[in-house]
Amino acid sequence: MTRRARLGRAGPDARLPSPSRRNPDPVPPVPEPGPVRTCVGCRATGSRQALLRVVLDAGTGDPVLVVDEHRRMPGRGAWLHPDQRCLELAVKRRALGRALRYAGPLGTDTVARAVTRHAAQEVQPQHSTTVPDSTPVPTVDREAGWKPMAPR
Repeated sequence: MTRRARLGRAGPDARLPSPSRRNPDPVPPVPEPGPVRTCVGCRATGSRQALLRVVLDAGTGDPVLVVDEHRRMPGRGAWLHPDQRCLELAVKRRALGRALRYAGPLGTDTVARAVTRHAAQEVQPQHSTTVPDSTPVPTVDREAGWKPMAPR
């Protein structure tokens, strides 16, 4: 009995052969170039362009959370997806205070406004594949009663 026959009878739980020079592993996917940051809300990684940077601004006396639009403000920063769920998770887990190393209360009003502003700026696709109950928009020709030509 050959080795392949034994593995075939063993089923899907059988151990696969290890990589060798003859059969190397496929090339692992190449990560996106550029800096990668971790969202403090959902803990997923993303590029700098995909995340908002939040810093603690203590210029007015009481420290206030500020969204760093240009990602250049001095000080410790926390990265957050521009998504309401990530902000809620970060507040619930107290991740912003931990990431910024600040133990006092933090007001997230300015961050919430920035998240809603970024969500409104995103361009929504016309035909979403994730929404199954969306109805197609009728065209002008069908509304006018136009029918396609019948086959001969």
